[in-house]
Amino acid sequence: MMKSSMKKRIGTLSALALVFLLVLGLAACGGGARAERSFNVNDAIISEYAYVPTFINLPAVDHIHGSMAHGDRVLFYFVRHPQMEIEGEIDWDTFTPDPPDIVIVNVRADGTDQREIVIPGTSESVNVQGLHVTDEGHMAMIIENRTWGERGSETIVIYAVYDMDGNRILHQELAGVGTGDWFQVDHALFTNEGNIVLSGWADMGMVIYLIDGSGVLIDQIEADWMRGLTQTRDGRVMVLTSEMDGNRHVEVMREIDFETGDFGETFPGTVPNVRNLFPAGSDDPFDFIIDDGSHLLGYDMASGERTLLLNWIESELAADWGYHVGFLEDGRISVLTHEWRDRDDVRTELMVLTRVPRAELPEREIITLGGMWLHGEVRSQVVAFNRASQTYRIQVKDYAMYSTPDNWQGGLMRFTAELASGQGPDIVWGSPTDLGALLNQGMLVDLYGFIDADPELSRSDFFQNILGVLETPEGELPMIANSFSLQTMLGRAADVAHIQNWTIGEMLTLLEQMEDPTALLGQWVTAENFLRIMLMMDQDFINWAEGSANLNSAEFIHLLEIAARLPQDSDLEEMMQSNDFRAHESSFERMRRGAQLLDMAGIWQTHDIQMYMAALEDIRVLGVPTREGGAHLVSVNQGMGINRGSEHQDVAWDFVRRFLLPDSRVEWSFPLRIDQYDERIAEAMTPQFWYDEDGEPVEQSQGGIGVGDFMIEIYALTQAEADILRSIVEEASLLGQFNEQVMEMVQEEIPPFLAGDRSAADTARILQNRVQTFLNEQR
Repeated sequence: MMKSSMKKRIGTLSALALVFLLVLGLAACGGGARAERSFNVNDAIISEYAYVPTFINLPAVDHIHGSMAHGDRVLFYFVRHPQMEIEGEIDWDTFTPDPPDIVIVNVRADGTDQREIVIPGTSESVNVQGLHVTDEGHMAMIIENRTWGERGSETIVIYAVYDMDGNRILHQELAGVGTGDWFQVDHALFTNEGNIVLSGWADMGMVIYLIDGSGVLIDQIEADWMRGLTQTRDGRVMVLTSEMDGNRHVEVMREIDFETGDFGETFPGTVPNVRNLFPAGSDDPFDFIIDDGSHLLGYDMASGERTLLLNWIESELAADWGYHVGFLEDGRISVLTHEWRDRDDVRTELMVLTRVPRAELPEREIITLGGMWLHGEVRSQVVAFNRASQTYRIQVKDYAMYSTPDNWQGGLMRFTAELASGQGPDIVWGSPTDLGALLNQGMLVDLYGFIDADPELSRSDFFQNILGVLETPEGELPMIANSFSLQTMLGRAADVAHIQNWTIGEMLTLLEQMEDPTALLGQWVTAENFLRIMLMMDQDFINWAEGSANLNSAEFIHLLEIAARLPQDSDLEEMMQSNDFRAHESSFERMRRGAQLLDMAGIWQTHDIQMYMAALEDIRVLGVPTREGGAHLVSVNQGMGINRGSEHQDVAWDFVRRFLLPDSRVEWSFPLRIDQYDERIAEAMTPQFWYDEDGEPVEQSQGGIGVGDFMIEIYALTQAEADILRSIVEEASLLGQFNEQVMEMVQEEIPPFLAGDRSAADTARILQNRVQTFLNEQR
C-alpha cells in the first residue's frame, strides 16, 4: 500500500554574487587489499599492478546513454533518431517527426558476436536509465517518455522488461512518478531484493521514488540534490546527497530504508568529486566502487578506507565526465568511450582493462605532471604522448587527492608547498591566480628560452600584452596557457559617456550621487563581495610579484568608503534557499531601464559581447577602476610551466609545446595565438542562412537567451562588436590574484568598520600590517 506522507530534506544553499570562487576537483584515497598497495590523503603509493587496455572499435553511435557488463558480455544503450527525408512544403505547426528508437547493443568483451536489440519508440523524446539483467536473463529498464503540448511537457515513466531478442515481457506505467509541470529521470537502480529506486528532477527539486517489484510506488523522499546511487555488497541501498553542517552543505552517504520509506543511517562522504557509483562484486573486500573522474576507488563504509583500483590516465583513458563502466565476471573492467572529432567522424570504442603486474610492463623514464583540475584536453595529450613514446612516460600526480571534504584547500596547499620547497613535478599545471607569488620566486624555467629556440614557435605568435601579464618583474615567463578570458566593467554608452578617468575616486563620486546604492553595480554586489573582487583584480593594493601591500593608502580608503555605501547583504541566499527566481531581475533588465549603471562582465567568447550589445544597443567598456584609470583583467584558468629542478626539461617542453602549436585545440575562451584568435573571429562573423518559401536567404540565429520579457538573439558577429572585443583583448593588463588567507583577513577586519565601530583609516592600517606580515612570511 502506498504511503501518503512525503519526506522533505531541504537544506540551505548559499552563493556569493560576482565573487570568483575556487572550486577544486578532488579525489582522496585510502588503504585496501585489491590494489595490493594503497594510498591515503597524506601520501601516495603506486600499486604493484596496472590495468592494461585492449582497444576494440565498434560501429559509431550518436551518444551512449549507459552500459553494464553481464557474464562475459557488455551491454550499452542509446537512442536512435530517425532520418527525416522531407519533400515539398511542410506545415511545421502540425508536423510531427517519427519517434526515436531505443537501441541496446549486446557484444562479447572481445568485440565479437555483436547483437542489436531495437525497442520502438512511442513518444517525441525518450530516455533510458538503469539497464539491468534479471535472474531470468531478461533486460529490465526504466524508460522515460516525454511529449509536448499546449500546456507544456508531459513525462510518463515506464517500468519495462524485454527478453534478449527484444520481445516485450512487461511495459508498465509507474503511477505517481514524475507528476508535475516538469520531470526528468536522473538515476535508476534495480536492487537485489527486486525493488526499484528511481530519482529525478521535478519542478526545481530532486525526488527519490521507492518502488516495489510489481511497479507500485511505496514512498518518495525529497532532497536538495544527489550525485550517486548504488547498492552495497550486503544489500543496503545508498544515495550520495548532502546535509547541513553549520551554514554549509557537506556530502554524506545516506541509506534508504524501504521499511520506513525514508532515509536511514548517515555515513561520512566518500570523496568530494564523485562522478559515478557502482556496486562492488561479491568477492570484493569493499562495499561499492567510486569513479572520481581520475581513478576507480573501492570504498569500505565501516573504516572509511579507499582502495585505489586504477588511474584512468595510467590505463590510457582520458575524459572530462567519466566513463561507461562495467565489471566482467573474470575481474576485467569494460569501458565504453564515445568521441566526436567532427560531424563526420564519430568513434565508439570498447576498452577492456586487464590487471598486469607493473614488473611486466616495458620500462620507460617517468616524467611527472602535477596540478589541479586536469581537464580533458590535457588528459588526452598525456595519453597520446604515452602511447607514442617508447622512451618516456608522463605520470600524472593529481594533488586533489590531498584534499578532503573538510579541507578543500588541502590539495592546493600541498601543491604549492612542494613547489616552494624546490620539489614538485617536472611539468606544473595550475592557475597563475592560485599560484600567485610562487611564480616570481625562480622555481620555474623561463619559457621564453624554449620559445625562442623552437623551430615552429615565436613570441610574435601570441598576444604580447597577455604574455606580459604572466611575466615576472625580471621579464621571465614562468607559465604559459593557450587560452584566456577577460573580466571588465561596462555600461550603456549613453549612461557612462561622461566618465573620462575611471579611477576609484571617480567611482566613489558616482556612488555618493546615487540614492540607491545598488544602482552602481547591481543588487547582489554586497560590501564584502565588492572588496574581495577589487582586491583580486586591482594590483595597486597587493603586488604579489614584489611581495608588498599598499592598503594604507588613499585609494584603499576610498575603496572602503565605497563598500560602506553598498548593501551589507542581499536576498540572493534566501532566493537560492527557496528556489524562487521569479523576483530576480537580471543586470540586462536593470541597465535597460536605468536602474543599474555598470555590470561586472565576464567575457569568455564572442557571444558575451554580442549579448551586451543586443541587450543594451550600444556599450562603453570602462574596465576595472585603478589609480591610473580603467584596465581589463586577464583570467588564465590553467597554465603550464616547467620545474627548474627537472632533469627532463627538454622532454617536458616537448609536451608543453603541443598546446601552443597552430593545430592545438582551444575549445573554451579565447586562443592566445593570434592566428587562432583571428580564425575564431572570422568564423563568428560568417552568417548562417536558411531559405524561406520563396528561396530567399534569411540569416539564421546562432542562439539566444531569454531575459525577462524579451529575447536576445545572436547572429553573426559585426565588425563593431569585433573591434570592441579586439580592443579589450589588446588593452588587457591585469592578472587577478586570489589568496584565501588574505581574503579571510578582509572578512575578519571589515565587519567592525561596516558597523561603524572602526574608521576607514584604522581598518586600512590594520589590514596593511596583517597582509604585509603574511607576504613577508611567504618569501
